[in-house]
Amino acid sequence: MILKTSSALCIAVLCMTGGHAQLVVPDSNTLVATIDMNNIKALFTFTPVIKGTGAVVDIDVTAGLSKKVALSPSKGFEYHVHVNPVGPNNDCMATGGHLDPMNAGATKCDPTKPESCQEGDLSGKHGELKATESGEIKTRYIDHQLRFDGATTTIAGRSIVIHNNGTRVACGNIVPYDKATSQSASGGASTNLEDQSASGGASTNLADQNAEGRQSISGASGSRCEYGGVNGGHALVALGVVASWMMMM
Repeated sequence: MILKTSSALCIAVLCMTGGHAQLVVPDSNTLVATIDMNNIKALFTFTPVIKGTGAVVDIDVTAGLSKKVALSPSKGFEYHVHVNPVGPNNDCMATGGHLDPMNAGATKCDPTKPESCQEGDLSGKHGELKATESGEIKTRYIDHQLRFDGATTTIAGRSIVIHNNGTRVACGNIVPYDKATSQSASGGASTNLEDQSASGGASTNLADQNAEGRQSISGASGSRCEYGGVNGGHALVALGVVASWMMMM
């Protein structure tokens, strides 16, 4: 038996939701939206899940969403996938309305019943981006409604818009990761896409976790599991580098 090395990188995340493990790995279809306007810097990464439909959504805000600028009583920022791309000169109004291929309409989103929500209403399904003292926010979840294909259903070619008490304050186009502009913020976690996996997935650096030292993944139904910190028992996370393969002689 001969041991040979391989440069393949395998990153797996297993999250127990409803008693079932979900496997997600970086994919060549990964999409990103980079936002850098009005002092707001953020990177949204959408990675297809391996089985079933949906996306793992990674959000890394490195500046701009602080309590000092938040206008809403909840001190949160709404954000959505909008139908159109950003207009000339960073015109967020050109993005149109929320992505809503199933015509859910303006009915209030019930996160426990994702079918009642517009597919693009990410903050309605998963909660607003809560302002922090530093303006930095990091979160991760699974949204089973988001799609990567279909002329009317795909999130590709559309946009992410961040709102401050209803006002559109920042936006960015959703594009394939290899077409996105590399970006990093001083003092924050790197958002340079070259620092991510070769297949275009989100960063696996465990230092890139939230202030409590853990990351969390939730489904569109609002169920949530966490790894790291004191809640690591609620989810199984496998981060492995496949460095070798076995060959029988």
